[in-house]
Amino acid sequence: MIRPLLCVLCLSAAPQVTNAAEPEFCTARISGKDVPLAYDRDEPGLSDHFSRREVLFTAWKRDTCPSYVVLRSLTPGLSDAERGPFCLRHDTGSDSIIGYDLGRRDAYGRCEAPARTACQRVNQTRNAAMAISGAAARGAVNGLRVLPDGSGAVILSGTQGYISGALSSIGGAAAAMASSPAIAAGAAVSVVAVGGAVYACREKG
Repeated sequence: MIRPLLCVLCLSAAPQVTNAAEPEFCTARISGKDVPLAYDRDEPGLSDHFSRREVLFTAWKRDTCPSYVVLRSLTPGLSDAERGPFCLRHDTGSDSIIGYDLGRRDAYGRCEAPARTACQRVNQTRNAAMAISGAAARGAVNGLRVLPDGSGAVILSGTQGYISGALSSIGGAAAAMASSPAIAAGAAVSVVAVGGAVYACREKG
């Protein structure tokens, strides 16, 4: 279940500025519910995240939050650069965001292609993230690679059995994570280590 963190965490994830202006409050449609969030309109580099098309879109839609604010609320603890691999999953039935996936974003921060997987953060994984990143740097696991998007993310994709075996071969915290429900429940899985966290993205049932 998605538990978006509200305005305080959205602001804490943003770069800090001295004497920041009052936060701009907005509403995001997440899992069929209106969720209040907030962000800093004077944040340096805002235009890097907030396209002109999205400015117009949020001006008249019910959900008024920029997509990067919504993604921040769903992936706390990451920097905007580290969120690079992820896009927002949009459900047309509820006209709301229902999670995030791996993939390119459109002008509204949504997944450009239909979402094939659903991603979730695996708990207690900082040591596992370090182990997976280290294995990628050593070339220790076939198929484990660094994404070329500047996020620093490391990804491994394959069947559930292959992923579990690869994590077990890395050892330590990564091996302990191999039996995690987030990984064991999917037929095909991508494991992403980024920003000291591990995300499991498995095919939707």
